[in-house]
Amino acid sequence: MFYVYRGINRSKKQVYHGVSVDPKYRKDGSHCVGGTKALKHWNCDREQIMWKLVSKHRTQINASKVAHLLEASYKHREGFKNIRTRGI
Repeated sequence: MFYVYRGINRSKKQVYHGVSVDPKYRKDGSHCVGGTKALKHWNCDREQIMWKLVSKHRTQINASKVAHLLEASYKHREGFKNIRTRGI
């Protein structure tokens, strides 16, 4: 299974959508130590970041399509900016 997840950084007023087979590891691990190019400017220890699972998919291609659609269309109620990526 591939999961689409959302990270909302309230400190930076930004939203990130990602794809992973193990989103808990991504949220607790690589995103917090600069392992993701799009999030190198996020600091999980000092900033207020909320993570949420959005959906699950059988293929990485389908999950990536959903994540990219969300990057283009997701509207945060406080107007936070979506981080756009080049994808998988």
